[in-house]
Amino acid sequence: MKLLLFDLDGTILHARHAPGHVPFDQAMHDVFGVDVSIRAIRPDGKTDPLIVRELLALAGRDEAPEAATLAAFHERLGERFAAALATGTTRVDPVPGVRGLLERVARDERFALGVLTGNLEAAAELKLRAAGLDAFFPVGAFGSDHAERGALPEIARARHCARSGAGLALADCVIIGDTPLDHAAAACNGMESVLVASGRIPLEDLMALRPAAAFGDWSDADAIHGALARL
Repeated sequence: MKLLLFDLDGTILHARHAPGHVPFDQAMHDVFGVDVSIRAIRPDGKTDPLIVRELLALAGRDEAPEAATLAAFHERLGERFAAALATGTTRVDPVPGVRGLLERVARDERFALGVLTGNLEAAAELKLRAAGLDAFFPVGAFGSDHAERGALPEIARARHCARSGAGLALADCVIIGDTPLDHAAAACNGMESVLVASGRIPLEDLMALRPAAAFGDWSDADAIHGALARL
């Protein structure tokens, strides 16, 4: 059994926001009283707590928020994201071709599926539901679990084992993502990664990392499924 841990943004879904209506920016203003734009940084592959710190630094506030403040931000971000989806200022779509691959591996008894994302859990759940992909993922690990992405695979593995009642080693987990930070999280845990250039990182850059496999997009479900089966 392999536990396939899928990243969200850029990998299996895209969230798009109307100008001036970015839930992350709004939540930063609500909780920290700063006017910032997540578009001013490169958030690709980072956890939300690290993005918060980076945005605060851009606003001239060199601080690491306390756990209670991050929890308040988590709650407010979920509220802002839910409102944006309801009003239509935010929409979330699955990346083209990914549903076909998810349907294939979900039917394959050699695999279990989970989420591994830097998103705070509330936002992650809203994104998955809006993209119509939530049913594929019974477990996951999130930026609200730990600020360091490298700590998330063990959390996801433990949750899968608790849910399934079966043992599973970290080496039997695979991270599927679209950034070098996805690959790094796998490498530091002795895991394989499969990278897909469905986000903003070019395929050549992903291939240079020497993951187990790399693809330009999700269009060839046969090839991706086959690569996963060979791990």
